Amino acid sequence: MARGRVKRSERGRGSEEEEEEDEDEREYEVGEVRDRIKSSRGSQFNLLTHELGLGAAASRKFSRETVINGIRDLFRGLVIHPDNRYYRAWKKFILLWALYSSFFTPLEFGFFRGLPENLFILDIIGQVAFLFDIVLQFLLAYRDTQTYRMVYKRTPIALRYLKSSFIVDFLGCLPWDIIYKVGGKKEEIRYLLWIRLSRVRKVTEFFQHMEKDIRINYMFTRIVKLIVVELYCTHTAACFFYYLATTLPSSEEGYTWIGSLKLGDYSYSNFREIDFWKRYLTSLYFAIVTMATV
Repeated sequence: MARGRVKRSERGRGSEEEEEEDEDEREYEVGEVRDRIKSSRGSQFNLLTHELGLGAAASRKFSRETVINGIRDLFRGLVIHPDNRYYRAWKKFILLWALYSSFFTPLEFGFFRGLPENLFILDIIGQVAFLFDIVLQFLLAYRDTQTYRMVYKRTPIALRYLKSSFIVDFLGCLPWDIIYKVGGKKEEIRYLLWIRLSRVRKVTEFFQHMEKDIRINYMFTRIVKLIVVELYCTHTAACFFYYLATTLPSSEEGYTWIGSLKLGDYSYSNFREIDFWKRYLTSLYFAIVTMATV
């Protein structure tokens, strides 16, 4: 009899836990539906800014109760639901850093052998932000692809992230500029900067999400995506072309594409001493002309 009562009590506890998880899941699903069901009026740019959290709704004031409830939901059981409002705000913040890092990495590789102080501080701030994002990934619940139920247990969450992109994310956060200077300024170390381009997937995920959003015209999203891709490819090509010009010794720089360039009486023979923006715009022009004519 005692064993039967123990089994019944255990079953009762298990059912209560399942009911609590179902209630939490239903609450988040209802909240998600409410956020998604909005009027489709307005321009596509308004919808895009709303999705990025740049609209008027982003500047609304939160009451004391909503802030307390949000923090409580955020750290409930040290597991974060993907639809938590604070985590969604963090995703938009880290998306901007990912966009910046995606464009700055080719620039750093091509034009800088050792960052100046202002860019170095900005780079460290960015890496700290991505390190914090790695910590959040170990606490982020996910939906199982087979059962379609949310997984809140920390062990499966951690194993899932460790098996996916943890190593690449962690290597991208290392201060490669410091390692380059400490390691004797070996050129091979600088090649590891390209690991940070793995952050581009955050930008691609954003565009994939926008393409599935029925409130935004699909063609509009594709056009914006195409423009961003074209700008990024041209920017990367410009940085790569300039890097190729710097691989030769100083005595042979006059034979490179930029060292042999002359615009009237102006010569680029000592191009390393020219202003950064002039070098970058020249490289950008060369990349556009090369890709458009070859």
